[in-house]
Formats: sequence, structure tokens, C-alpha cells
Amino acid sequence: MVFQSLVGKLSDVSAAIEPTYAVCGLLLAPVALALMRSKFPALEDQKLLGVPPSTKPIVNNTVEFATRTDDFHDWLLSLCEHFQGQPFLLRTVGQPDMVVLYTTEAVEDVFKTHFERFPKGKYQCDTMRDMLGNGIFASDGATWSHQRKVGSNLFTARTLRDTMTQSIRKHAVVLRRILHEAGTQDKTIDIFKLFNRFTIEAFSEIGFGIEMKSMEAEEEHPFQTAFDRVQRTVMLRFVRPAWFWRSQRVLQVGAERQLREDVETIDRIVLDIIAQSFKLRQTNEHRNGPADIVSLFLDQYENSPESKNGDFDPQYLRDIVVNFLIAGRDTTAQALSWFFLNVTKHPHVVTKIRAEMKELLPELMAGTIDTPTMEHVQRLTYLEAAVKESLRLYPAVPFTVKWTKEDVVLSDGTLVRKGQLAAIPSYAYSRMQHVWGPDAATYNPGRWIDPATGKLINVSAFKFFAFNAGPRTCLGMNLALLEMKIVVASLLSRLNIEVIEPEKVTYDLSLTLPVRGELLTRITPYKAE
Repeated sequence: MVFQSLVGKLSDVSAAIEPTYAVCGLLLAPVALALMRSKFPALEDQKLLGVPPSTKPIVNNTVEFATRTDDFHDWLLSLCEHFQGQPFLLRTVGQPDMVVLYTTEAVEDVFKTHFERFPKGKYQCDTMRDMLGNGIFASDGATWSHQRKVGSNLFTARTLRDTMTQSIRKHAVVLRRILHEAGTQDKTIDIFKLFNRFTIEAFSEIGFGIEMKSMEAEEEHPFQTAFDRVQRTVMLRFVRPAWFWRSQRVLQVGAERQLREDVETIDRIVLDIIAQSFKLRQTNEHRNGPADIVSLFLDQYENSPESKNGDFDPQYLRDIVVNFLIAGRDTTAQALSWFFLNVTKHPHVVTKIRAEMKELLPELMAGTIDTPTMEHVQRLTYLEAAVKESLRLYPAVPFTVKWTKEDVVLSDGTLVRKGQLAAIPSYAYSRMQHVWGPDAATYNPGRWIDPATGKLINVSAFKFFAFNAGPRTCLGMNLALLEMKIVVASLLSRLNIEVIEPEKVTYDLSLTLPVRGELLTRITPYKAE
């Protein structure tokens, strides 16, 4: 009971560390350090790696990991700026050593050249297991390869053009109407919350053939709340000592108790999604319609040897649905939110986007058509540049780690040892001057356009890392870009959208990069002259 009480008191690492936490940490740190040294005896091999100036004896970087959760990515940014491209080592009690890499060459080493040597790894997969199960984001090897191969059939060019565009356009009209009504009533509106509703509605139809009916609901859908909270708790596992959160999980106290309740909520809703997809699957309309995620995996299962043995595991579908929902919901909702923050700070970008639409899509600006098609937005070079520039500065996954399967020497001579984590701080990486030039931290869509041709510049995925790179490149990349361009064009053709107090907006700590709290906006009508 004493230990349970102690763990309960330590439930919020983002707050100041309590004395009991500090005492326990100091008592256990030498033991953990000894174990780590026994696992990594050749510590002298790390001489090539930088050591942060704030590193302390014994506890190393543990205190900063525990107390910098509110500005975690900017803390990493400050370290990257300090070391100027040199890899550096972060050590925390109860976690594997972490080698931080933030050059284009190192990213290519990890995600392509030595891909097989840098899997997700047991440490990362186990940390995310309660939420993601054995889904595509928490698996390696044959399991990952199989899910990626089957899932890729959803994102064909034909499906993108014929099916997905229709769904996005339909929901974009509803989105714009809700914003317009808020503007006519002189109400501020939390556009981040609305974008989350929009993306889960659109992706539920695209991916599962069902409607969540959350766009105009008075109350927040319980799935949204549970989903956001679980992601934050799982991210906290990566910055807390493993013994701490695992103790909470065993004793069912603090954040881990809430996580269990939230996962139960998610599972209940996901099972309902699967049930609806099963029901839809039996109809003639569905047989003649486009594929959805559940059907793709069920079709594959029915043609596999396992189906003859009756070995189907419902958890298998649950994990697939949860992983695809994260990808379909978070990427675009967050990206749209950061986009409108950026253009609020740089209104000349909106002026240029509208000028381009007036020239190339006059029917949209005149109101002859409600929303643009896939073919329409493909004409809009500056719009795509503005969208990609926002994704560059605010990547959906701001911090990525891989486990090192065996000792690896990177192309710059850096040694990453077996069992260490290779970390890519995407948020910080995108702001590095040695990667993007002296204005790396500035929102500048013009960097994406060749001044000689007026066409988009093709940038390596290892440099523009918003959608991962190599064999794990995001399956839904083209869908996310299409969705963003259709939504932005639809909204800016009719509305002015201004984020209130943009200088106060920041991110929350999560597996992805959500806005912290509300993103209040002021909406006014816009009519092209």
C-alpha cells in the first residue's frame, strides 16, 4: 500500500517533481546506471557523440526529460542548435540510451541504407502496445510488411480520384457551412476541434464506409477525448522511467488507470465500426462499391490458409482499425490547424493563394462550384507550396525513434550501438539551418518553387521528413495532401479565418503534434472582387 500511494503521487510528470519522486530517483538511479553500464560496457566508444551541457552526474538527463514536457520539442531544438549537426547522446534513468540524429545523411542512413538494422524494436512496440496493439505503427517484420501491403490497396490513384475526393468535398461543404454560421453570429470557434471532427468523419467514410455523425454534434464524441488522452499518456511513457509507468500500470493508479479506461472506450467504438463494416459488407451496394480497410483485410484473410482453420482473431482487426484511424484523423486535422496559424501570421500567403485560385480556378472563386476536385487543386502550385511549408515546420510526428538491432556505423562515422535508440527530432530537424538554409525557422512557401520555371521543387523525403521516408513512408501521404488542399481552397474561397492571439498558440505533448487547448478563430465572409 505504501508503494501504491507513492506511485499515485507521481502521476503528473509535467508538474514540478515531488520530493518523493526525487528521492526514489536518486536511490534507484545508481542501480539502473550499473545495469545500463553492464549492458553497454564500451562507453568510451561514445566519444564522437556530444553531451548536453546540462547533463548531471548519475541521473544524466533524467530531470530535464521529466520537467520539459511542456516544451519538449523546443528543448530538443535548443540542443540541436547547440551541437550544430553533431549527433549527441541523451541518457535517462530507466530508459535506453538515445542517440539524437538530425542531418539529412543520418536520416537516410536510418530510414533507408540501414533500414533492417533500425526496426521499431521491442522497446518501442511494447511501450505503445496497449494502444496500438500489433498494428502497422507498432510492429516490425512480416506483420508490418503484410499490413502495409494490404493497406496500400486502399490508397490507389484511382480510389483517390474517384472515391476519396468525393467524400472530402462532401464534408468540406459541411465544414465551411459550420464556420460560416459561426462568423455570421459573431462567434469565435475552436477550429482545431472542428478539424478533428471533420477528419475523423471523412476518414471513417473513406476507410470504413460509415458515418460517425460527429461534425455537428453538440457534445464531443467520446472517441476523440479518449484518443487524445491515450496518445499523451503513451508519449509520457517515453520520457518517464519505465519502472515508474509500469508500476502505475500494475497498480492501476494515475495516468495508467485512465489509459486503461480510455482504451476500453476506444475498443468499444472500434468494435462498433467493425460491426457496421461487416453489416455493410453483406449488401450488394458494398460489393459494387469501393474497397474499405476492413474489407481489404477480410478479403485477404478469407484467401489465406488461416481461414480454413477458423483461426480469425478479432483483435487483429481492432489493431488495424485503431492504427489507420490515428493516421487518418491526426495528420490532417493537426496540419490544417498549424496551416491556419501560419497564414494568420503571414497574411500575404493568403493573398497569393487567392490570386492563384482567381487565375486558375475562377469558377471556385466566383461560386460557380462549391469545392474543387482533385484535378482542380493539382493546378495550384503556390497552394501546395504553402501546405508543404506548414507541414515542414509542424510535422505530424515531431519525434521518431528506432531501436538499433546491431552496432551500426553511419555515413559520417557515428557509431550507434546495439540496444540504443536512434532518435530523429523531426520538429527540430526541420528548423536546422544546415538543412534548410538561414531562414529555416521562417514560414516561407517560396522555398518550394523554382523561380526559373515556377514549378514545385522536388525535395528528398529524407530532407522533407513530414511523412517519414524509405520503406515506412506514410501510405496516406497523397490523401493527406489532397485533403488539405481541397479544404484550404474551399475555405479561403469564401471565408477569412484568423487565429486569435496566434503568439500564444503552442503544441501539446503527444505521439503526434496537436495544438494545446483550443485554437480559437474569428471568421468573416470573403467575396472575391
